[in-house]
Amino acid sequence: MPSEIENICCKEIQKVVKRMKQVPDPSTCMVHHPGFEANCLNPYTLQNIHNIYRADYGPLRRRTEEERNHYLAYRSFVSWCWGYLGRNVRVVIPSCDVSRIHQQFPEPAGQIDGFRPPVN
Repeated sequence: MPSEIENICCKEIQKVVKRMKQVPDPSTCMVHHPGFEANCLNPYTLQNIHNIYRADYGPLRRRTEEERNHYLAYRSFVSWCWGYLGRNVRVVIPSCDVSRIHQQFPEPAGQIDGFRPPVN
């Protein structure tokens, strides 16, 4: 990951661990959780999330479908683990999950943007 703050394991974040423990046989990594693919990698789920986003915030300014899915997958993961955080509240997504989302929906330049603190 681009910075030290982003080099964090899913097992180090209590909200993610709590979600991992909600299944009968918890996996060793969040990317293996049965809900991860359904919530963050499924393009049909992301289409629905996109519709909800548009209704709430207006058009999503992403140039390509890959960029849009990449962004929506991150939003979906945060919503799934933390719930609604509010405007300009950001959390670091575990590096394993960022890598898996990036693998599924690569950025055109092949570079991960990285965590950006909120703008006040």
